[in-house]
Amino acid sequence: MSDRVRALLDALALSPASVPLRLMVIELLLAEGRGDEAAAQLDEIGGGGEPNRGEPNAAEALQGAKLAMQAGRLERALELLEAAKRQGAVEGVAELERSANAALAERGVRRLRVVRTGEGSGPPPAPVGERPTVTFADVGGLEDVKKTIHRRIVMPFRRPELYAAYGRRAGGGVLLFGPPGCGKTLLARATAGECGVPFLNVRMEEILDPYFGQSERNLHAAFESARAQAPCVLFLDELDAIAFSRRKHRGAAGRPLVDQLLQELDAIGADNRDLLVLGATNALWDVDDALLRPGRFDRLVFVPPPDVAARREILGILLRGKPQAGLDLAALAAETPLMSGADLRSLAERAIDRVIEEALEGGAEPPLSQAHLRSALAETRPSTLEWLQRARSYVEFANQAGLYEEVAAFLKSKDVKAAKRWNPPPRA
Repeated sequence: MSDRVRALLDALALSPASVPLRLMVIELLLAEGRGDEAAAQLDEIGGGGEPNRGEPNAAEALQGAKLAMQAGRLERALELLEAAKRQGAVEGVAELERSANAALAERGVRRLRVVRTGEGSGPPPAPVGERPTVTFADVGGLEDVKKTIHRRIVMPFRRPELYAAYGRRAGGGVLLFGPPGCGKTLLARATAGECGVPFLNVRMEEILDPYFGQSERNLHAAFESARAQAPCVLFLDELDAIAFSRRKHRGAAGRPLVDQLLQELDAIGADNRDLLVLGATNALWDVDDALLRPGRFDRLVFVPPPDVAARREILGILLRGKPQAGLDLAALAAETPLMSGADLRSLAERAIDRVIEEALEGGAEPPLSQAHLRSALAETRPSTLEWLQRARSYVEFANQAGLYEEVAAFLKSKDVKAAKRWNPPPRA
């Protein structure tokens, strides 16, 4: 093992949550032919079973997936690609997924038990609900959003007798939408935790299938499993992937899957009593209009970028337990308008990387300072800007049904007005 790798491992022991540093170690280990040690380091990214392990941002997860491919850890590569997609990565993800799945197929392994029409033994195993330990107390900020969800979703589960007296019951469909990286998945999990019911997280790769009719069967199996476990929360992330607007489709591709989802939400031939279907999407404008009608996803909840108080809270959580001196997180929060939780994580990690570089160069262990954070801030741009620019167009030209009223109000907020330092800022 080279001296450089040893020095980096020593630094990693001091800051085990630094994903960029761990990726550097993995790359050097692979270059030295130490594949097993590199694979062990790969397992430490994204949790590793310990609370002090770092979660990668989109770029880091994508780089980790590439390194996992080099190490022959194909399943780990796919897991990191999923993490990259959750953080909003698009470019290069599909190609890597195809390569990893093709390599797995050569080994005789499939992530899904795919079925050709008339062949095989059935759809993949149905999802089993977990009991979330996360509640709204674990979600930084978003107080207005949490109040809305509590009133419209949680209370019908907690006080069913009250709602039954007025002819209302728990269940139905709720769609969370907003920029990527702002906590929609965490909110969905926390909602199930607040309701005290199982949480079934259905990922899109468990639904989408290249063989004719199999995607529809997979979707039906997920709903059947949820009905069997009701009361529960069924969560469909990246809803636009399976519910892409049929009027935007070229030809008939994708239409049967949208039709199947409509049937499941309408409970044709089944009962959706006490089944809460939560969806999440970054692109509400791509979701089929029929899904937004009463009785389906008729409750829309806008999840905006965190406000200044939430950013302060998120930064405090991200930097908790790190060696630090003289930090003014309130001032930093005021200087980060429109940054998502994922952006703030990236900012914190960039600052920590600067501290590590100083430690490697000087031999001492300097604390994280406000100067490190400000230096990192100069290189960090909100990932929500593009989303807000596009949303503004829909607010101005396609809001006849009032779907984007909450977005319109947010575009007039103090955070948007304070974001003029970035060019071009979203216009209110």
